[in-house]
Amino acid sequence: MKHRLKMFLRESVARLVYHTPLWRLCDLLAPRRLLVLAGHCVEAPSNAFLAPEMKIREETLEELLSWLQRRFQATRVAEGWAQLQGSSGKSLFALSMDDGYRDNLTHLLPLTERLDVPVTIYLESRPLEGEKVNWMHKFFWLLERMEVTKIGHRYGELTKIERDDILTNQIVAAGIDVVYLWKKMLKYDVDPLERDRVMDLIYVEAGGEEAALCADLYLDKDGARSLAKAGWELGGHTVSHHSVSTLDEDAQRREIIGGREALISELGAGCESFAYPFGRRWDFDETSVSLAREAGFECAVTTHAGVNTKASDAYRLNRWMIDDSVKLHLVAAEMCGAFLLLRKLGLDLSE
Repeated sequence: MKHRLKMFLRESVARLVYHTPLWRLCDLLAPRRLLVLAGHCVEAPSNAFLAPEMKIREETLEELLSWLQRRFQATRVAEGWAQLQGSSGKSLFALSMDDGYRDNLTHLLPLTERLDVPVTIYLESRPLEGEKVNWMHKFFWLLERMEVTKIGHRYGELTKIERDDILTNQIVAAGIDVVYLWKKMLKYDVDPLERDRVMDLIYVEAGGEEAALCADLYLDKDGARSLAKAGWELGGHTVSHHSVSTLDEDAQRREIIGGREALISELGAGCESFAYPFGRRWDFDETSVSLAREAGFECAVTTHAGVNTKASDAYRLNRWMIDDSVKLHLVAAEMCGAFLLLRKLGLDLSE
């Protein structure tokens, strides 16, 4: 009941602000702010097998960016964070895209050049070599070819762990979608190295060719350099997209610092900002924050919704996740400061 009431208030406030001049009043009353949008892919044949929450159509994104561009200042993430420390000027928005997919070059670049909106892309360094992708992409690829219960059964056989019974009981008790439950388990509840080994085996058994998948799905080095030449900010996103809080300090160091060093070495990128993979509070820890700072990143972003002000923590910046279900009136309410003003009164409607 409490959640439904919050969602009703969220929708009501956002629609009122968006459809009336109230957004202008909120913009004047709220402190200067930076809204960072966070996506993955623009819908394209190369990413057809990925989950819907990872994709946005060009027309949806164009409507969103056009509304923001007419009213606020477009920027890149690290540049926007630096600009926010000033005392005057319009509030800012930045579009960021995670992982480094090929469609960012083939589909997103022409769109953002037409709209004159700069982009920050957070790159995993390993896929740029053209050989390896992380376990989740293999999982999505497998889901197009077999039922998730069959993937789970084979995973149990290869690890000698009876996951099917455990998951069945959890599903019955909680009514949770089985695909979501398997993703959650593989992300947090198993040894990362063992998970990667077993998912590789299942993927190969099903006829998967990792180098081909990587070439179809991800940017290569030349593609990343083309985006840099177009004015995009190339940011760090680790070597191989682990939830870094599941790793020990040495492994986190290899992922966070090693990823930045690889991007600078291979691409000549400035690599000024960093995005924690998955980006929820439980996906990184104090070690991750310390290593992001040690690596030389000027700021780091999460996937928790909200705007950022000059008083925000530079290494825990908020981002608003977008896919094709994004609602413009909700983004507008956040961008103009309406949700920020309500948060100061103790009512958080951002998430």
